[in-house]
Amino acid sequence: MNWKLNLGNFLFKHRSFTPLPVILTVFVLFKPSNLEGYNIYINIGGLMLSMLGEFIRIMAVGFSFEGTSGRESYLRAENLNTTGIYSVVRNPLYIGNYFMFAGLVAVFANYYALIIVSVFLIGQYYFVILAEENYLKNEYAESFAEYCRKVKRVVPVFNGYRKNRNPFNLKKVIFKENDSVFNMLLMFILVLVYKERVFYGTIQHATAFIGAGAVLLISYIIVKIIKKRNV
Repeated sequence: MNWKLNLGNFLFKHRSFTPLPVILTVFVLFKPSNLEGYNIYINIGGLMLSMLGEFIRIMAVGFSFEGTSGRESYLRAENLNTTGIYSVVRNPLYIGNYFMFAGLVAVFANYYALIIVSVFLIGQYYFVILAEENYLKNEYAESFAEYCRKVKRVVPVFNGYRKNRNPFNLKKVIFKENDSVFNMLLMFILVLVYKERVFYGTIQHATAFIGAGAVLLISYIIVKIIKKRNV
């Protein structure tokens, strides 16, 4: 078990970056599928799946206690989140992450790419969750054990829902999820650019892509500046 925990701790430390080289690798190894008239529906469906993942993250982060659900490279839990979305499933953040990345790969419309990325993400989060749960067992002992008896690890169960103890913190969401939203939308734009280049030999909507990218980048920088001034 020690090697699993060691691997989990390593993957937890680098969890924000490890999926990116895997996704880039499958994009290099495989070509996007041209489904002709269905391409628009694939693009919209993939984006909606990614947005669902981000929505799940927002529900987890927005109602969570301070000192939890963060982006630190070390395990930290100053409180135990057990209400709201955490009363439905124990690991909503990783479920949200999976949908975000799966949506991006779905836009690529290649079954092999989606399978490889899915296997990697499921494997990574399996070890990360083991490490997190070991940490929480040591920190919260019986409280965490009781929580585990009531709420499943990754399978949502809605009949045990408990109202959030904390009010929704929009400021926290904006500052903490700025990177996730930026990375997701930027990768979505890049995948669309790549698909047009592969399908048609040219980028037909270059102006639109550049405009969308510029708006996205400016918004990201503004949030970063505001966050820095509020720290």
